[in-house]
Amino acid sequence: MTSLNLSPNQHAPLSVILTSSGMDVATPGSRFELGVTVHNVGDRSAIVYIFIEERSPLLRQWCHSMQERLALAPDQSGEITLQIEIPATALPEILEYDLVVDGSDSYRDFPPRRYDHYQLQVLPTARTVGGAEDPTFYLDPVSSSQQPLMIQPGVSLPLQVWVDNRAERVDRFRLRGAGLPDDWHITITYPRDTQDFGLMVEAESLGLNPGERGQILVTLMPPINALAGVYIPTLRLISDNQPEMNLLDLVYLQVSPTYQLQPVLQVLRNQVRTQPALFEIQLENLGNTPRDLLLSVENLEDPDSCTYTLDPSQVTPVAPQTTRRVLLTGIPQKWWQRPFYGGGRFFNFRVQVEDAESHPLTVNTLPGNLLWLPRPWWQLLVLLLTALGVLGVVIWLIWWLFFKPPVLPQLLTFEAEDSRYAEANGEFARVSWEIDNVHRIQEVTLVGLSAEEEILSAPLTYTLDSGALPPALLPFCTQQGRRLTCNNVRTNARQPGTYIFELTVVPQGRRPRQPITARSSTVVIEAQPLILPEITDFAPSRLVYQEAGASPAGGSSRADADLQIDAAGIRLNWIVTNPNELAALKLVARADGKSLGELWFEIEPLPSGDIGLPEALADVCQLASQVLVCEDVPTEIDQVGSYQFELTAVARTPPESEAEPILAETEVVTIQPIAPAIAQFQIDGENARPKYLIPVTRGAAPPTITLTWAINGGATTTAELLPVPGPVGLAGNAVLPLNPMGSTLITLQATNPAGDTVARSVQIETFDPNPQDPAAAAAAAAAAAVTAAEENGDETGSAPEGAGALDEGDAVDQERIAPLDEPPRFD
Repeated sequence: MTSLNLSPNQHAPLSVILTSSGMDVATPGSRFELGVTVHNVGDRSAIVYIFIEERSPLLRQWCHSMQERLALAPDQSGEITLQIEIPATALPEILEYDLVVDGSDSYRDFPPRRYDHYQLQVLPTARTVGGAEDPTFYLDPVSSSQQPLMIQPGVSLPLQVWVDNRAERVDRFRLRGAGLPDDWHITITYPRDTQDFGLMVEAESLGLNPGERGQILVTLMPPINALAGVYIPTLRLISDNQPEMNLLDLVYLQVSPTYQLQPVLQVLRNQVRTQPALFEIQLENLGNTPRDLLLSVENLEDPDSCTYTLDPSQVTPVAPQTTRRVLLTGIPQKWWQRPFYGGGRFFNFRVQVEDAESHPLTVNTLPGNLLWLPRPWWQLLVLLLTALGVLGVVIWLIWWLFFKPPVLPQLLTFEAEDSRYAEANGEFARVSWEIDNVHRIQEVTLVGLSAEEEILSAPLTYTLDSGALPPALLPFCTQQGRRLTCNNVRTNARQPGTYIFELTVVPQGRRPRQPITARSSTVVIEAQPLILPEITDFAPSRLVYQEAGASPAGGSSRADADLQIDAAGIRLNWIVTNPNELAALKLVARADGKSLGELWFEIEPLPSGDIGLPEALADVCQLASQVLVCEDVPTEIDQVGSYQFELTAVARTPPESEAEPILAETEVVTIQPIAPAIAQFQIDGENARPKYLIPVTRGAAPPTITLTWAINGGATTTAELLPVPGPVGLAGNAVLPLNPMGSTLITLQATNPAGDTVARSVQIETFDPNPQDPAAAAAAAAAAAVTAAEENGDETGSAPEGAGALDEGDAVDQERIAPLDEPPRFD
């Protein structure tokens, strides 16, 4: 694993987090996933490439994608996963690879971050041996992932392998080891066999009789530079009788860490004149663990006398059996302290080496020094000549300040560019001048005065103390040698009035000098004529409206509907020029010469120079090219009548008292009532006929009829039903009793305020369908009365006249009969 070589003030813009510890294990048929999380802590977007540099050819065959990339915005994180598929037939071995995180396309000053010598160990496939006669073996001592066997680099570790032949025939066994780096030494020792004549020979296998147990000695020795960590080798026992059977076991080994790091300070250049001193710190890691080191330099002299720089100051990490070099530069400061003669000046320092994880160091302090050589002899001569030159300059300055006659500036000309200006043009009064010996000017002041010496325009002051023209005068002035010429210099005068401009020139010098002044001729700024708003157009949207409120019995025609007035009432249009001078608009409505009230629309000026319209006009008015155009302004006047409107423009700057007001009037606008029309008039559910004949049996209850009507009209239309009940609504129904014998005239009439009337009448006559002789009828009635009195025992009772029963042919509808004095009903 390697890191970026950064200067002391630099920080890596990419932060990387890995899910791997550097030594991972996997089994055949499984998938190993390497997760990489990258956080962009820099100040720009970056494309980050993440790829694997394999050291084993099998890794490229097993990995789906050896390279991925991430696009990260500033302060954004991203994660990718590299997957390695381990085949089921993979043999136990250790695969090495390097992981690289490269963002150098976006951060060119930062090299790729590397993670070297990462390992992925493929473990053997576990196999369960279930046969009772299958051979078995076990290791002594026993190890596990929680309790690995400790082993020192360069020191051997013996293991005893005990083999049991549980079969019923003789068998021979061989032991094989795998899963360790190539530089490890593995020694397998079998018991010696006895041949004929009693000779002992070295055996290449272990022979066991049925039911016999034997021992195989295994010796493991890591190299002296073996890296610290956990190793898991595999021991495989092979039977001659059953060569296809895999008898496997794992050995968990823990290589102990050794911490041997020797820092050395090498001098490359320690005698300096103007160039920096160079030193090299060699960090040689003779141990078996990577080391993260922090370096710092302690100045043993004055802290500001010399500056030391380490590149880099943090070394992460120093790989085992490697050497890292750090460049140290030293630059003496305070050049005036460099000696002029002698052996020079020594600067002592020491380099502090610290382990980031507090592991031991053989040396943690490296002393050093540098020699600042004395100046060459010619610099002493230059110093002497410089001192003599400074002395001469001081003498000359004394003469120049105290004995040389002063040179004063001269104001050659000063005049106004024009004698008359107009406020309407929005221009400032301008002046010009010419001054000699401009380098002797401290400041120039320009002010506008009245004839009474009152200040009319604010003073303008231009400072020339530095010898350069101020930015405000650069567009107007040119300087040729000692002479300054300025033309068309703008003053602060733009209000109407009579001005006299005064220019004051203040000379430079430590002693106070008398200012030089000059005045221009009289300049007049004429007042702008008052521009008042004007109403150029004021008219209603329509001169004739029709009142609203159509009858529910039916709607008006399309043409009538377009004329009908709505809730907004009469709408007005107007155009006003110079609206920026408006303070308000007043709208007055009159009917028959009487005022109905007035509406005020306040106009507010805006800082931008435009005007702010009130909320009531915001949707109906537009401002364009200094013209205010308002269309369809609602007045909410919707009653029948004749109206006239008056619009008054109130100026922001009121005209003189004798000026006429700014107003305009419209023509007379009329809201006409709707002409009434009878849309429906029915008797007993049928359209009414002009005349009805209704039979009524003498002595029966008075008959009734049901009237239904609907009238098309406006809100001011009134309706009457005569003779009773009188005024009614525009639509409704009523039940009316009829005169038992006689004629009844029923009239439906509608009228509007304009006098338009419409009416419909119906004549209803009742008659007796069975007329009788009067004498016979009286006798029959008397006889009926006597008979009834005898039956009821009523000595005084008598039958009412006309109480006889109705014939079957009578046409009177009994359900419609109602008492005569019953009032009409309105639905």
